[in-house]
Amino acid sequence: MQSLISPVDHESRHSSYHADDELQNPSEDTPLLRRFPRVNDTTNVITAMIVSMMILVLLSGLAIGVYLLVLQSDADNMLPPIEMPLFVARSQWDESSPTPSEEPINQFKAKSVVIEQTDTGQCQGKNACIQLMKSMQANLDDNKTLPYNFAISTDGFIYECLGWEQPSPLYPELYGLVIAFIGNYTVVKPSSSQLESAYNLITVSLANDYLERDFIFTSKNDTTLVVSYLKKALTDLSRSKLQRRSLLMPKIYMFKSAKYNFN
Repeated sequence: MQSLISPVDHESRHSSYHADDELQNPSEDTPLLRRFPRVNDTTNVITAMIVSMMILVLLSGLAIGVYLLVLQSDADNMLPPIEMPLFVARSQWDESSPTPSEEPINQFKAKSVVIEQTDTGQCQGKNACIQLMKSMQANLDDNKTLPYNFAISTDGFIYECLGWEQPSPLYPELYGLVIAFIGNYTVVKPSSSQLESAYNLITVSLANDYLERDFIFTSKNDTTLVVSYLKKALTDLSRSKLQRRSLLMPKIYMFKSAKYNFN
């Protein structure tokens, strides 16, 4: 009959403490190879440190990514530096303009930008353009001013007419900021200086809250001042995503030129 008691391997039942004693005091019965390798505490500490460092690096990368996203969001809402050095106030060319008052002026907030033309000859040089502006003004009825918010000469000077004080009466339904290029652009295209000044004027209007951020960009379809050309020319001058979005709004209003006889 087979014995119910199996032989016991006393060597395998030795505790770790006993195994340590065997290593310190070896004898003929000490096995050459340990059955159960001793766990190295130093290895565990190093592994824990490596894992902790990897987690720390991961969290740092996540924090940096969130910070960069916040900076990018803030940058998208910022306007580029404003440049408008070629500005001629209305008081410099229109003797009938109201006397400047110390009281704050009520500005309107335009909902659109309208690019027009004066249907006159072009001009270059401040003195020559001032004379042309006076001539156009003289052909109007008394107590009336040119029906533009601003006029831009070939050399890029911006001449204030109605300014930001009131919308132009040319297109009351648009409640717009009318920018007129001095000259006739049935065939000739506006100069690069005119386009750059128009861009600067739009930028200033946005920065000072004189123009809605989602404004309608409008121009004429019977001259070279067509929407597709002007939008491309102006957006090529833009220096931020904000301007690219604003000048590429899907709302487009096409109209024929409003003819006025200033001769």
